[in-house]
Amino acid sequence: MNRLLLLSFLLFSSLCVNVFAGTTPKFGGVRASRVLGSYPNKQFPQPAYWVQAARWMAGKSPGAGPAAIWIVSLAGDNGESYMSFPSEGKSYPYVSFVSTDYNEAPLTAFDSTGVRIWLQVESGSANVDSLIELVMARYKRHHCVVGFGIDVEWLDWKTNSGGRKLTDSLELKRWEEHVRKFDSTYAMFVKHYGLFWMPAKYRGRLLFVDDSQQFPSFSSMLTEFKKWGSAFSPSDVAFQFGYPIDSTWWKTYSDPAGYISNQLFSQIPNAVGMVWVDFTLTKVFPIVSAPQWKGEGLPEIFSVSPAYPNPFNPLTTIRFTVAAESRIVVTISDAAGKVVETIANETLLPGIYQTRWNAAGLASGTYFCAVRSGSRVKVQKIVLLK
Repeated sequence: MNRLLLLSFLLFSSLCVNVFAGTTPKFGGVRASRVLGSYPNKQFPQPAYWVQAARWMAGKSPGAGPAAIWIVSLAGDNGESYMSFPSEGKSYPYVSFVSTDYNEAPLTAFDSTGVRIWLQVESGSANVDSLIELVMARYKRHHCVVGFGIDVEWLDWKTNSGGRKLTDSLELKRWEEHVRKFDSTYAMFVKHYGLFWMPAKYRGRLLFVDDSQQFPSFSSMLTEFKKWGSAFSPSDVAFQFGYPIDSTWWKTYSDPAGYISNQLFSQIPNAVGMVWVDFTLTKVFPIVSAPQWKGEGLPEIFSVSPAYPNPFNPLTTIRFTVAAESRIVVTISDAAGKVVETIANETLLPGIYQTRWNAAGLASGTYFCAVRSGSRVKVQKIVLLK
């Protein structure tokens, strides 16, 4: 499995005991981001939908409470972390802001409905301590907030393939203490798809979230997730799933969210949370009527992030931002300039999008991905290695 990247020696002869293990209440929930391609008609759902979706996921597992991993910044080009709220006159390296806060309404809804929220960032090249201060100071008044999270895949990702490894225990301890400065009950999670990026010894009060994908079967998922749980035991762990690439098998279940959640809870003793991703959430929990939403909280430029992973086999992801409603065409060409596939060709509203290219039927070699928005085009080289 090309995202597994597990190193057996990290299965951890020298684990530090976590005296706070088991302190995270059991939850079922959803991941929410403003990657608009995840939602019908590229429209971000209203707060009521997220409340209902979190309750739906929690209802799959006895004793679980509703929760959400609420992503408040997305990593973009040049290492930027694009926040979905205003700067209030402040400026930070590699941090971009917008003029309106697009998290207040959902968080207010969560306050009154008992949904627990982790505020997650994709830090890019931005300073994590600055992001903790920005995010937690702004939203600490919402009693739905229970903690802060970092997706390590996007931590200094411009200079570290797959993100920067969490090897500095003092750094992790400082981050945790910074989060708990706002409330001693707050928790912090770190998330990745491979143990290679996780701390070898430091545990603290961290929640360890595995967001692996590209599994050929549920059995394969269970095997990897059990290794994750064992590696961090007795610390709390959680799992994020429901990715499109895995739908070939999970869509065959009559209740994929319930089946996967309960199997993982029953077989991984230190599992405390199950999270369904936004990329397919509306397929398993449909929106009856989505409100109009046009580009709120998004950068005001047309840009394309480097394909990830690159080199790849056989899947790579292309993420891009659309500044104004326009026709977007994404093509893949071979080294001779011949277009081998058009993977997107549609009119899109302003927003952040991502699409995946599956090159399983093609030979190894160099290809070129072109993203066109009107007269503008951005081209990057991608390498398929089989």
